[in-house]
Amino acid sequence: MKKSTIGFVLLLLVGGAAIFAWKYVDELLARQTSVRVSRSLRIGGDNYLGYWFINSPEMRKQSVQKDFSVEFHDDGGAYGERLAKFAAGEYDCIVLPVNTYLEQGRQHDYPGVVVAAISESKGADGIVARADRLDGDKINALDDPGLNVVYTADSPSSFLLDLTIADFDLARLRDSDGWRQRAGSSEEVLERARKGDGDVFVLWEPDLSKALALDGMNYLWGSDDFSGYIVDVFVFHRDVLRRDRKLVHDFLATYFQTQAVYANDRERMVAEMARSAGLKKPVVAEMIPKIDWLDLRENCSDQFGIAGDRADAQSTEGLVNTIIACTDVLLRTKQLDRDPLEGNPYQITNRSFLEELARDDVLASRAATARPPKSGYAALDAEAWSELRVVGTFRLEPITFQSWNNLLAEEGKARVDRIAATLTNNYPQYRIIIRGHTGPGGDEAENRKLSLERAQVVRQYLLAVHGMDANRLLAQGIGSSQPLPRKANESQRAWRYRLPRVEFVAVEGNVL
Repeated sequence: MKKSTIGFVLLLLVGGAAIFAWKYVDELLARQTSVRVSRSLRIGGDNYLGYWFINSPEMRKQSVQKDFSVEFHDDGGAYGERLAKFAAGEYDCIVLPVNTYLEQGRQHDYPGVVVAAISESKGADGIVARADRLDGDKINALDDPGLNVVYTADSPSSFLLDLTIADFDLARLRDSDGWRQRAGSSEEVLERARKGDGDVFVLWEPDLSKALALDGMNYLWGSDDFSGYIVDVFVFHRDVLRRDRKLVHDFLATYFQTQAVYANDRERMVAEMARSAGLKKPVVAEMIPKIDWLDLRENCSDQFGIAGDRADAQSTEGLVNTIIACTDVLLRTKQLDRDPLEGNPYQITNRSFLEELARDDVLASRAATARPPKSGYAALDAEAWSELRVVGTFRLEPITFQSWNNLLAEEGKARVDRIAATLTNNYPQYRIIIRGHTGPGGDEAENRKLSLERAQVVRQYLLAVHGMDANRLLAQGIGSSQPLPRKANESQRAWRYRLPRVEFVAVEGNVL
């Protein structure tokens, strides 16, 4: 037989074998595919990088092995539409910030509960300003209704504005709307910044970095300057929890396992993120530190108060604190007219799935790991304190004292308690100057003495009751030398009533 004939026969045999093998593999894949879709989870979200793990290549691979698939629907940030579809049962789960669920979910009677936290913004959202339009670099310089502030409506950017107005008592912005310049997206805000159409711009990444690269643009304030506010979460429909609890359990277990895989292979994570987001790897590498993804241990110990089995394990209900803090901001900025949860944040949380995962043999060691102790502050002398940059003055609370001495009245204690919660949960990185002020009149030396005594009483209360670091707090007595400006049409009596006060001033301060 000719060599060419032999070769042809061999080719037929190999080809036939290949076709047979392919048909076998194809049938096998078809059978596997039919198994893969036996359970499906419909999730509504958008293209925020914080949600990337949900639809990552590793997540898709692992979910197949757990007999389910994820259908992720990107609505471009249309939160109202997302909530409506979720309430109607078109989604099994939605992902969104806590504040958005509080605000948008109430009209649907909160159809779902938060079962896990996804991430916290740590610089992915920020406020930049034209240097020639903003007078100073303190947050309180924003309190000018003559500024044009450009931001995306109904977004993390709008909430960043809300919490800044609420926590730093920007009353002139709170009481007016002419400064608001609403845009349809962060990209649109960036385009207006490029054209110089506006004075202050609120954006998220990658547009935030692009805006900062513009000439004459300064960074003022952002989500890297606070904690416990802009937290994204998984919200599962209550019907799904009743109908298919195992699917929810399997999804969360797979999600946290996916996180662990990428945490151990950062190079792969950056490459796959860049490919799916359509960005260059260096850009993604710069964005990643601005998103603090929360793993199983952090969800258990830091967010849901699940301490684990170790004797030295600690826990914090960070999610509940976030719900309370966001509700307070929305109430003070009049985005909510009442507390929709009536003081009970547990109505929209469910920690049972995390408790189950924490008991799992594979994941328990991660969940029960003790947290390292919190860092403290170094002691500073008076000169060092005076050199710290002032960030801003927190909202003024009318702190009351007993009339016959300088001890806090019960109402005054309650107000200091609220401020302490804000300083501890949302602004732990700042040192605080507690400044006492009096009204005009009398001997100024006595005024300074009285104002210092009251500031010291507040400081001591924060140390004794709330366990704050003594090196973090400085009491000062200002007397009557720094009166508040009088408001338009404010009576003399009302103005004088506001002058005796205690202020909390945030300063940048080298935590150890």
